[in-house]
Amino acid sequence: MMLRSRANEIPQLIRQLGSKNTAKVDAARARLTVLGPRAVEHLVGALEGGDQRVRERVMPLLALIRDPRGREPLIAMLHDRSPRLRGLAARCLARFPSADATCALQRLLAKEPEPRVRIACVRALVEQVHAGHEGALGLPMRILLDPEEPAVLRRCALGIVPALRPAQRRGILARLAADPSEEIRGAASEIEARPEPPGGDLQSLIHDLGADEYERWNQALRRFAAAGAEAVGPLVLAMRNRSHDPEFCTRAGMALKSLGPRRARALGEALEQVDEPLPLQVLVEVVGALGDKAMIYRLRDLIDRAARQAGPGRDADGFEPMRRVRAKAHLELARIGSRVAIDDLRRAIDDPEHRIELEMLAAVERTGNHEEIGPLLRAWVREEPFVRARIADAVRGILRREKLGVDAPVLRHLGDSERRVLEGMAPPATPEAGAPRTRRRTGGARRSAGSGRGPMLE
Repeated sequence: MMLRSRANEIPQLIRQLGSKNTAKVDAARARLTVLGPRAVEHLVGALEGGDQRVRERVMPLLALIRDPRGREPLIAMLHDRSPRLRGLAARCLARFPSADATCALQRLLAKEPEPRVRIACVRALVEQVHAGHEGALGLPMRILLDPEEPAVLRRCALGIVPALRPAQRRGILARLAADPSEEIRGAASEIEARPEPPGGDLQSLIHDLGADEYERWNQALRRFAAAGAEAVGPLVLAMRNRSHDPEFCTRAGMALKSLGPRRARALGEALEQVDEPLPLQVLVEVVGALGDKAMIYRLRDLIDRAARQAGPGRDADGFEPMRRVRAKAHLELARIGSRVAIDDLRRAIDDPEHRIELEMLAAVERTGNHEEIGPLLRAWVREEPFVRARIADAVRGILRREKLGVDAPVLRHLGDSERRVLEGMAPPATPEAGAPRTRRRTGGARRSAGSGRGPMLE
């Protein structure tokens, strides 16, 4: 019942984003950010709707949550007919430093006539540079050093200078000191005279991060992006101290994502030291969103540790908290196509003592093979209808990927009850016109010698 009510809650919250009542909109934003990755599919779906107000408010939420599933839909929004939405999509892509996002922003910038959209593209590329994605550096650098570019665009590109190595920074500022534009010369001089930015009062930022007012904690999130790697330790400690506060932990996770992969590599140490389930769940999501494969592969050790620590305690949903940690870690590994922890995933799915996590089903659908079909069929028997539908999707996905039918030789080990479940997931075979209907045999010779393939699951 909890799963169904949550599934109904998210669409209602997204509709609420279209309200003209600011309080209702802020409440919906706050709740959707707490739901985080669970809301992503619905948020992405809302981008295809016709309500521009909702689409404008959905894109920043995808940027806040930073789930990798949000990147491609935002790239698609760069082609929207509305300059306002194109510019907003560009700004939101700043939160997804990657080669795909960089190429999409560069392509848009090359053909975009609207000045405000071009500015948004340059700013997004600058933010990607600060997040550690050096592939985004080239175009802002070219714009910065080109006197023919508009001054407003060049001033935006100046934002890359603090991210440069000291020697490169000095060389660029020396070149800009002789620039034909007085405005650019003055701006470069201001940067050169500026002291190194301090880390800021991190404890004050952490306090604001827990505020009830949406604008206050959202502003703290933006300021964390400039705080640097030194913010990682205090943020993780604050999460541990408030480990029963899902909203604060979610916001802290957003702040960690804003640091980018280069600054947030200290998370690897946190994965080894944190024991509290909720902070661990958030840290796993952060590692996945940052996309550093070395860190993602370290989730295998976390899975092993979580499996050892799993105990009888369960939360209000009837789930074991450390099992959720394992599920989220499995999904992040699956997103990069890894099966390094597939044995644990198979055992977790086949565990009759616990309900199955939806992230586990998403993971096995991406990377599972015929060896996982038996455990999935046994899990189907003990689960409720909502989860059964997801299990069936996972089984169909595996069979499609491996091009297997229900009569494949690798599935002959299935018991009678498992085979009945599997056949119930398949559509009935449609005989050719004029052909007599025959009863399918359950043993002995199969449909055609050597084929090993029966009806395909669609």
